[in-house]
Amino acid sequence: MTFFFHYLTRNNRFSKRRKSLKSAAAQNSSSSGRDDEQQQLAAYHYSTIIDLPSHILIDILSRLPLKSIFISRCVCKTWHILISDPLFATLHFDRNSGSNPELYLRTDFSTCISRTLHWVDLESFPGYNHAQCQWAKINAQFYLPKRYPKPNPKACTSNGNSNRGNRRAGREYDIVNSCNGFLCLRKPFHRNPCIICNPITGEYVTIPKPAAEDDKKTLRTVISGFGYSFRSKQYKVLRLVFDDFLNRTAEIYSLGGAAWRKVGNAPWSPIAGLFPTYLNGVIHWVCDDIEDDQSCSDCIVGFDFEDERFCVVPAPPHFAKKPKTRDNLYDMNLGVLGGCLSICDVTYFAPPDIWVMKDYGVQESWIKQLSVDNGYFGICRPIKYLDDGSLLLFCKRRALVLYNPVEKNTRYLLIHEDQSMIFEAITHVPSFLSLKDVGGDNLTVQNINSRSDQFEPEESETLFLIEMRKAGELLY
Repeated sequence: MTFFFHYLTRNNRFSKRRKSLKSAAAQNSSSSGRDDEQQQLAAYHYSTIIDLPSHILIDILSRLPLKSIFISRCVCKTWHILISDPLFATLHFDRNSGSNPELYLRTDFSTCISRTLHWVDLESFPGYNHAQCQWAKINAQFYLPKRYPKPNPKACTSNGNSNRGNRRAGREYDIVNSCNGFLCLRKPFHRNPCIICNPITGEYVTIPKPAAEDDKKTLRTVISGFGYSFRSKQYKVLRLVFDDFLNRTAEIYSLGGAAWRKVGNAPWSPIAGLFPTYLNGVIHWVCDDIEDDQSCSDCIVGFDFEDERFCVVPAPPHFAKKPKTRDNLYDMNLGVLGGCLSICDVTYFAPPDIWVMKDYGVQESWIKQLSVDNGYFGICRPIKYLDDGSLLLFCKRRALVLYNPVEKNTRYLLIHEDQSMIFEAITHVPSFLSLKDVGGDNLTVQNINSRSDQFEPEESETLFLIEMRKAGELLY
């Protein structure tokens, strides 16, 4: 960034100087020859970074970190246009699609969930590399679409108060999962997928309702997933409807298509409460369709968006040797670490074990990458590895833990917001891809930054990270 700002400043300064020389040369043209004028102008004419072809500038800008891109977009109109170019979005996505995801937090009030996503750029915080007590404000915010165009009297206010006891009575959407820079959102009570959005660009589209949808069927269970088919280059939304134990209908919608279509019956019942994990064209869940005395070696199930079929992903071999009950499955969660499918296993009140499948689909490739032997027992979720080798975990829905497996030390960061005690963590690889370029002409793309969808001032919120010296001060 220093390089860019330096040359941009020099270019602006010397551009003004060249203009003044041209003006002076025009006034003195009667007393000076044309050759003298050209020599003066040539002395101050040289190429700067702005003189590079636009496709080269776009290539350079696409290599910057996310924070630097946001700053660059505000430098000048030229850079803003270049960063808005579809070529920039494609190059940026190709370079970052396989990288570690970013962490976003949003508050989870007792009565509703916020629409604000707080981007945790942990490595840019002051004193990040120093083990000392400190606090930092999370400044970067992005917004999700809101459920109602006008304030809902039944929804929560900024302090979490509501006229209804239902914690999902608020107006914001639940997040299904992330795929290629897009988020799939669902209705909070009936859990029907209804929105695809890009929080970076602010764009979103509404998913059409299934023909047989009836929101009055409150006893049914709906489980959703969002993914991408590399062969057809289509984004697809999966909807599993469980009316009872025997009726398990699977429906799919292709983004830009006309309607939902059935793809058979769902053979399993994934655990609805766990965040689905998308990887390699497959959406994964943990399945609890096992008996208490049965092995859970087949507890990881998925749906392949390429072939539109359900599949079983082999679990670590030790799952069959050391049987787990159905309750134990709720102490595990799936994720992606370093581009590989991962499992965080916290059962029998033992330290969390992080398992990674190095070769996707091969059971023997599961390895136990590390055990977080930090004296803290409980359910936690691995987020990503940081540049210094530390593992970032989200614990107890209110804290971040940084564990260094080499030095065996741990840092604890309390997430603080004035009105909320618990939070939701979203792992998401940001992109600048436009929904207009991936869904065809049949999509009506809206933007949350439009005047009709602006944020109400009373919904603003501020998050802080406060470093604590002991786990007891943070997690219990």
